[in-house]
Amino acid sequence: MLIWKLIWLLLSVCHLCNAFSDYLLKKCDQSGFCQRNRHYASQIDSSKSYYAIDEGTLHWNDTVLSATIIKTVKGNPIARLPFTLTYFQNLDSLRFTIDEIREIDESSFIIDTNRYNETWKWSFEKLPQSDTLTVKKIKSNAFSWFKTVQNIITIENSNNDLKIELSMDSFHLDIYHNSEKVISVNEKSLLNIEHYRTPELNEENVNVEESIFNMFHDNFQYSRDDSMPLGPESVGLDFKLYNFNSVYGIPEHADSLRLKDTRNSDPYRLFNVDVFEYNINSTMPTYGSIPLMISTNTRNESIGLFWNNAADTWIDIKYEDKDTLTHWYSENGIIDVVLLFGSKPTDIISQYVELTGKPALPLISSIGYHQCRWNYNDELDVLNVENGLDSMGIPFDFIWLDLEYTDDKKFFTWKLDSFGNPLRLLKKLNQLGRNLVVLIDPHLKDNYFVSDLLKTKSVEVKNYLNQTFVGHCWPGDSIWIDTLSQFGQSVWFELFKNFTSSFVSNNLFNLHFWNDMNEPSIFNGPETTAPKDLIHDGREERSIHNLYGLTVHEATYASIKELYHSMKRPFILTRSFFAGSQRTAATWTGDNVASWDYLKVSIPMVLTNNIAGMPFIGADVAGFVGNPSNELIIRWYQAGIWYPFFRAHAHIDSMRREPYLLDNSTRNIVRETIQLRYSLLPTFYTAFYESSSSGSPIAKPMVFQYNNYEEFYDIDDQFYIGDFGLLIKPITDEGATTTTIYFPPGIFYDLKSMKSFQVEEHAQRIEVPAPVEKVPAFIEGGHIITKRERSRRSTKPMTNDPYTLVIAPGLANNAQGKLYVDDGESFDYQNGESIETIFTLSNGEVLTNNVVHGHSLRSETLGNLKIEKIIIGLTQQNGDLLKDFVNINSNGEEYQIPVHKNAEGTMAFIKDPLVSIDENWEISFN
Repeated sequence: MLIWKLIWLLLSVCHLCNAFSDYLLKKCDQSGFCQRNRHYASQIDSSKSYYAIDEGTLHWNDTVLSATIIKTVKGNPIARLPFTLTYFQNLDSLRFTIDEIREIDESSFIIDTNRYNETWKWSFEKLPQSDTLTVKKIKSNAFSWFKTVQNIITIENSNNDLKIELSMDSFHLDIYHNSEKVISVNEKSLLNIEHYRTPELNEENVNVEESIFNMFHDNFQYSRDDSMPLGPESVGLDFKLYNFNSVYGIPEHADSLRLKDTRNSDPYRLFNVDVFEYNINSTMPTYGSIPLMISTNTRNESIGLFWNNAADTWIDIKYEDKDTLTHWYSENGIIDVVLLFGSKPTDIISQYVELTGKPALPLISSIGYHQCRWNYNDELDVLNVENGLDSMGIPFDFIWLDLEYTDDKKFFTWKLDSFGNPLRLLKKLNQLGRNLVVLIDPHLKDNYFVSDLLKTKSVEVKNYLNQTFVGHCWPGDSIWIDTLSQFGQSVWFELFKNFTSSFVSNNLFNLHFWNDMNEPSIFNGPETTAPKDLIHDGREERSIHNLYGLTVHEATYASIKELYHSMKRPFILTRSFFAGSQRTAATWTGDNVASWDYLKVSIPMVLTNNIAGMPFIGADVAGFVGNPSNELIIRWYQAGIWYPFFRAHAHIDSMRREPYLLDNSTRNIVRETIQLRYSLLPTFYTAFYESSSSGSPIAKPMVFQYNNYEEFYDIDDQFYIGDFGLLIKPITDEGATTTTIYFPPGIFYDLKSMKSFQVEEHAQRIEVPAPVEKVPAFIEGGHIITKRERSRRSTKPMTNDPYTLVIAPGLANNAQGKLYVDDGESFDYQNGESIETIFTLSNGEVLTNNVVHGHSLRSETLGNLKIEKIIIGLTQQNGDLLKDFVNINSNGEEYQIPVHKNAEGTMAFIKDPLVSIDENWEISFN
């Protein structure tokens, strides 16, 4: 017990002052199943296989092929492994699973001894009717014909664009998309299912290529107490991608966008842990895990690999000439793989979110600016911060309360000598159109009314003896809510109901929630997290670890949505996430440091989450830990306004650095930067709407916009905003006054001045000025963006402001853009209370508005729908097309409006054109 208290003290101190200590996390050679699978990969001959399909068990119907794989050890059939395969309807994708039939006397076990095969229930959006293979997306005529050629089964889908060749005698899949072989499964014979056995019989259950390292015990210093009741259980498999030489995804890692070859390093690890001041440029795990890998090539082919397993997972990557070999292995659970195919990498994301759920459409206020620190001390402090920002004309929408607002770190309480009247505070914020976020973590101080309730209802996480697990976190001795349990979810709801009742009864819905420390973070736990033999709803932590955080934030979201009666969309921030988290939460990159290196790595981290279906992410501006220089503050805000989630946050020991406290020159630049974000909210909100419809990235890597240019495959320091042609290059180097941007061919306009330049034929690196006051941002020709240019204190008063269109004509003088508008708060948009419209410039001659949805929808909640200004970028190609007047046809009326040009000749203006976004109209330029 003494050693655990010492570890707890050490970790607590680390959270307060020091960088993350590497020794707390396992390396691959210290992890039993990682070492064993890497060893197996080094020893097995690819021509050898211990796995074959029992032909007598092969069966298929219209939608499902099933069989039993037999594993042999030393020539003896030793394990039966059920195999299923299916295609998904309306998706270019397939799914296969490999489980294990176990014959165990469960009377001596507290836990369910079957392999955990229900990760899909959390990661998939839709529940199946009977089992995982009857999801409605599955085609009823998926398999058109089967034929046996020697020992190969050929399976095609009804469109004949996917074909699988399944080898029977050595389990192997070759998969063809549009007649091209794109991926092989088990090409290197790395399939490895560590079947159930007892320690006494282990020797006869191990093949010669296998290692027995840590099969029945864990000798890592901080996890030696792991009871490992079921012994070795890992699953592993390899995938070879043909003509794909770059892979992306599998967040979260503080590393490059393009994943690195791991032959000379540890594999990438997916294991949700609390890593204060995490290492950068590293394959080490951080707070979240999305086991989705995407690849693309210049042949207009893309592929996705979704490894649907929530256990501790490692991934090796090996680039081989034009191909890529990946090796995945998880500590337990089943092999559950979805393979997705398409032309563009965005096709993969779209299919992935069809399966796991589309990102939630957030409050428009939540994509504004968030002001946070650990901690604002009391109600007066909060109001002083609000007043300070308002007095300097700095807009913001959310202010946050970290841990110290609670009574002695007891969640669902208020520290009454600091926040004696939270109802009054929320009313005041509501009057100003603002929101409050408070921290609610899943660890609950032992021995107060909340933890007592959990124990009474038996909805706390248990230890391996099925007794209440008590660990150390911020309050000291703590217990954890079991949100895998439906009963636990019900208790969680009741806690939120009681906590919010006085606010809801006063029609206040501006309180939102932050689920932190939900990996879970346990100061005296192994690897800073939970012992793997803890029990959640009858299942081991080992099996569900990476999805625990998802269960917490989903339970929080569901509670608030019900309690707020859908009057306002909940805003939930989670630190830990998994596949499917995008349905209910935003996230951030965790406890970063106020340094240039952490600013630099934030860009690929944000991009990676965006391509993995969870786009609502940001990094703490201007670094959580430490005291940034004024230059770093400026540059981080200039980067942060392009993060989908834009929040400034600071450690309790960091100096106050709210923007109104900065020196005049720094404050002025930061204010103008934040105001730029607010002016672009119509475009950002439309990007969020597009993402909620298709999963499309809000911060999009260059390669995901132009996969036909191989030059962009390694670029992760510049990116696009959605499909709006906004090309951004944050400055991440100290002292920089210029930067180099890689532009594709076309014409580009400086976002501020609209000065244009042309890029001929090939992608080019171009040096552009970047003085400290400038954000390097450009509009690619061919796009139209929408702004609201009047400076307001928050998003609420912006509702009554008119719109400005900014047109960036392409080389052929064409351009197009979309705008989506709803009330920004409620779920009424699901009932048609919204407007979606498309602006189109044709040949530089005619600008039209085509209302796709919501024509003449006169709802007061949608605010001002008028367009007050139209800005057109001028070039040598289109300057002569614009005359002194334009002709406008709107609502059956025709009239003329004068055209003005700026002195530099870079843009033209049409002021007060008397048109609105909810009506079709036409403006003729000649």
